[in-house]
Amino acid sequence: MFLNFGSGFAKLSSLIQILSFVLCAIPVWLIPSQASYAQTAEAAGSGSSDASLSAASTGNSEWVAAWINDLKQSNQRWIQVNLAEQRLTAWEGSTPVFSIAVSTGRASDATPVGVYAIETKYRTARMQGESQGKQYDIPDVPYTMYFSGSYAIHGAYWHDSFGDPVSSGCINVPVEGAAWLFNWANMGTPVVVQN
Repeated sequence: MFLNFGSGFAKLSSLIQILSFVLCAIPVWLIPSQASYAQTAEAAGSGSSDASLSAASTGNSEWVAAWINDLKQSNQRWIQVNLAEQRLTAWEGSTPVFSIAVSTGRASDATPVGVYAIETKYRTARMQGESQGKQYDIPDVPYTMYFSGSYAIHGAYWHDSFGDPVSSGCINVPVEGAAWLFNWANMGTPVVVQN
């Protein structure tokens, strides 16, 4: 079952499934990031997932451009992250409704380019890991929305370097902007990350 993106997305997702199988010999529905999205969507009670989101998450700029074009022709809410501009824009179809400077991953911890979907949402989350050979442990990270494995869009209270790529791969948003975005976005909202 697919999210309701309109007829252009149905055609595109069919093409993605065929190309993914033919070119990679790996069906789209077996890609690991898709499994976690499908499980999350069902656990949240939405009962729907979009297998084509993971297939497009290869970072291929033509795929990303095609998704942006189709999203702009829909009424769908979606999030665009422009890595070159360090800017996040929330869209409703072709209308931008919110835009803010963000901090994405530094060169050594790059934010992955591609098309994803909000998998899980937490008002606060603890983030632990390693970046540049150093451990980090940040409690109470506000307005966290995971879109691909450990990558998330979230508020950042520990720095004010928005507009510069300084994160460990996540998309850091000023806390007030993250609150707005958290309340606006739903599970399954597409997230398009582009260079």
